[in-house]
Amino acid sequence: MLGVLLAFVLILIVVPGAPRGVAQSFPRDLVPRSTVGLAATATYPRFGGLRGDNVTTQLGLDFQRMLRLNGTLFVAARDHIYAFDLGQDKRVLYPERHLTWETRDRESCAMRGKLQDGCHNYIRVLVPRDARTLFAAETTPSTPVCRSYEARSLLQEGEEVSGQARCPFDTRQSNVALFADGSLYSATVADFQASDAVIYRSLGARSPPLRTLKYSSRWLQEPHFVQALPYGPYIYFFFREIAVELGALGKVAVARVARVCRNDRGGSPRVLERRWTSFLKARLQCTVPGDAVFYFDVLEAVTLPHALHGRPAVLALFGTQPNSIPGSAVCAFYLADVGAGVRGHFAEPRGAAGAWPPCPRSGCPGPGLAAVLGWAQPLPLSPPETSLTRRWPSPRSTPLLHGAVAPLGGRPLFTRTGTRLTQLAVDVGAGPRGNHTVLFLGAEDGRVLKVLAATRSPGDVQNAGDTAAPGDTGEPGAEVLLLEEISLYEPRWCRGPRGASRVLGLELHPPGQELFVAFAGCLVRLPLSRCAQHGACRRSCLAARDPYCVWLPPGGCVPFSEDLPAGFEQMWRDPPAHRDLPRCTSYRGR
Repeated sequence: MLGVLLAFVLILIVVPGAPRGVAQSFPRDLVPRSTVGLAATATYPRFGGLRGDNVTTQLGLDFQRMLRLNGTLFVAARDHIYAFDLGQDKRVLYPERHLTWETRDRESCAMRGKLQDGCHNYIRVLVPRDARTLFAAETTPSTPVCRSYEARSLLQEGEEVSGQARCPFDTRQSNVALFADGSLYSATVADFQASDAVIYRSLGARSPPLRTLKYSSRWLQEPHFVQALPYGPYIYFFFREIAVELGALGKVAVARVARVCRNDRGGSPRVLERRWTSFLKARLQCTVPGDAVFYFDVLEAVTLPHALHGRPAVLALFGTQPNSIPGSAVCAFYLADVGAGVRGHFAEPRGAAGAWPPCPRSGCPGPGLAAVLGWAQPLPLSPPETSLTRRWPSPRSTPLLHGAVAPLGGRPLFTRTGTRLTQLAVDVGAGPRGNHTVLFLGAEDGRVLKVLAATRSPGDVQNAGDTAAPGDTGEPGAEVLLLEEISLYEPRWCRGPRGASRVLGLELHPPGQELFVAFAGCLVRLPLSRCAQHGACRRSCLAARDPYCVWLPPGGCVPFSEDLPAGFEQMWRDPPAHRDLPRCTSYRGR
């Protein structure tokens, strides 16, 4: 009922040219096949700070970032970077080593009247510079600072560099970063007031520093950056921002994907000097089709690329507008479709009504220097001004493309109403044959949802017709299932500020069959399955439909591993289709 109400109460923002489907009801929330309570998860290993650390005891861990590299999980927090050996005993969660990076002027900071938690270093950037070096940046009480560390020893290498435009000034400000071709690509804010949003390239020996246009709402309007990743000759940035083209409706957040060319060398002294000439952006669309298209617009998380149907794709988590009824959805996007979406006709404001129709080729500026010369071609050291002024005749020119990037299958893989989901991790190779996709979704109330998500290509949708179940691949029992709803957050075990139950990070480690779940105050080591809850009940084990569990006579229900002997079973259809299975008194785990 709530799902139907959600579809009608929320404001529907219609994008011109958006696909419309036949009349159909809003997807109902799935019922979890198993609910795992705090009593069952109380024994899972947790880390809330170093033993004897009084500051952590008072303020909590203050988690910021996670990174898995070379068999080690690195966790950035307040004043520390922790390194966890992923091969350690799974009953333990304690760092093998750590580094401490405290501010040098904590006393003077406190004397200036700052609150205690404002006089610490919060490590907001943690990315691999290469296979052996970590690049970190932190928000000091004054100006952000960057350092490089040797990954194995956590010893500092080289000198500190300025963190401006590479790291935010405040932990509440968003940022993403990555190294590509020896350069750091960062997206954050470049000033303390958070008024100068920037996508910036720096630290490259062969590529000049470039950035987006300053204080231009056409380029970036109050963005919240979510993910950055390389693909082909481009760097893609995923974020949400206030839509300048929907200004007549108020402050409406929309999901965006932006792209820059790796070989962009900037403009001329008169046009876009030290600015991107290849910066383009488009709307990222996650909708429930119907007569009235329902939009999930608030981008929360984006995965790194994975292979879906043999093609590189990303999965993204979306939410509803902040002042609306809570709801979330997961959509998948082929990267080829994302690249195609950041092309085509530009959107330009026309008339007094605030409309942004597509600009015809004959009356619109060109698509930018990289497009003029060919996206894969190297750009000249001195770009011709004619090609720049054709695309950027004035600062009012917009890099926004008309239309939107549609998701794989034309609709979400999974929807949830009544709560806001915050984080997403995906395993596209689950099960004995590695042919199942499992989503792990963190929620703001401290739960983790485990979803068996069957993905399909757009061609499958057309062949199956409009009546096919969302995500159905045509295989028996390939519908989307909510396998588990797992409660993890308990204030007594995980200290933190107000809202500390929100899941801030998920890091999947398939070789160890575990998921690391981060809250503001602690880190939890969560096994991917709870097969033992089915005990010696074959029916319960097989009907659970968990790709991580198999029935192994006479050992019972056990997690799948490559070294299991032959003869195990898995089932992908529910009883009573398999009437040969004896009934058990314990059918569903608690």
